[in-house]
Amino acid sequence: MKAWRSLYTVLVIIGVALIPVVALFSEKVRRWWQGQRTITIPPSPGRPLLWLHCASVGEFEQGRPVLEYILQKLPYRPYVVITFFSVSGWERYRQSYPIGDCISPLPIDLPWVMRRWIRALQPKAVFFVKYDLWPNLLHELQAANCPAYLLAAHVEPLRGLRWWWKKQLFPYLRWIFVQTQGDLVKLSLAGFRSATVAGDSRLARVRQVAENWLPVSGIQEWIQNHFCIIAGSVWEEDVRFLARSYEFLRGQNLRWILVPHEVSPKSIEMIHKLWPVRCIQYSHPHWEEKRDTLILDKVGLLAYLYAYADAVWIGGGFRKGIHNILEAIIYKKAVFFGPKHADFSEANELIQLKVAESCKHPVSFSNAIKSLIKDRRRLQVIAKKIDEYLSSKPNTPEIVWDKLKSDEWTSPSADKSPQENV
Repeated sequence: MKAWRSLYTVLVIIGVALIPVVALFSEKVRRWWQGQRTITIPPSPGRPLLWLHCASVGEFEQGRPVLEYILQKLPYRPYVVITFFSVSGWERYRQSYPIGDCISPLPIDLPWVMRRWIRALQPKAVFFVKYDLWPNLLHELQAANCPAYLLAAHVEPLRGLRWWWKKQLFPYLRWIFVQTQGDLVKLSLAGFRSATVAGDSRLARVRQVAENWLPVSGIQEWIQNHFCIIAGSVWEEDVRFLARSYEFLRGQNLRWILVPHEVSPKSIEMIHKLWPVRCIQYSHPHWEEKRDTLILDKVGLLAYLYAYADAVWIGGGFRKGIHNILEAIIYKKAVFFGPKHADFSEANELIQLKVAESCKHPVSFSNAIKSLIKDRRRLQVIAKKIDEYLSSKPNTPEIVWDKLKSDEWTSPSADKSPQENV
């Protein structure tokens, strides 16, 4: 075992030993630990197996359209295993995603644990999404001669600890599908040639959602003809920013819809505490009363809700980075967000097109909203520019399949049970 992987494994063991203690003080860690204790190795499926691993919900939504496209193209129906690092992903999809034959938390990345899983599953191929790569899992896949692929990869500058870490892990991958030409250039400079520009597969997913759009009950009647701002996946910093913007926008006769990143009693209480006026909640009886701010406190509606907006605030831009901007622009909406967006190529492209704006101060956001209210024709110009932008983007699932279709596991002869292949 290489020295760096040995050190990593020792640190994982120490971390596992500390988890029961940390779980006493952290609800997230406690839920994750409880999820780990539910893991069981699936029984032998008797047919070829594909494995998709994602960090959480957002990464799954990125990998999902590619997985579904591959399943349509394969000459056989494989057994599909989907794992998540975050227990929230597993909890959300384990009973609501029928394509996944087994949906589970990812086991702890220890060599003997991953070896036992891989020997039991005997996967034909494993797909990772964006960045959630695990050294011992990758090593055991390589030892089992199982190809591993990375979808929707984004490459940061070729320096620092994060890049050093990825440089150790990328050689385990058969192919890397990157989001932009810039990502491909960086990989090439670092000596990695097994890569293809495939675009952002989230776009394929949001297109699916928009094409199968469902109305959110009562929302249009509540908004009526008012200018509507929808703030999606907001954290406390976003709510503080928007609360100050609300004060600048008093008298504009707006409708505000706030959707917390985590729909929990704590998040809802935080919004009520920080917002300048009394809010109503979507889940409460008689929520249609004529107040100007609504808290959407139900999971799974945001991707449909954006269709009702005139302008959208994307949360997360005062933390590590913005959330899914594509969910909003698929409906051709003007979008705004905080300053931390540098790692999101689509945000930078949309800023250059003047259909998105990064705002550091509430007054700049409120002035932009006043300008849109004064001249609503600008919303039509923005919609046209976004439509042209979306039309220029590649079909990611098709590009991925074109690269994979010559691999051995995609052929009809791969449709054998693991026992037959022994």
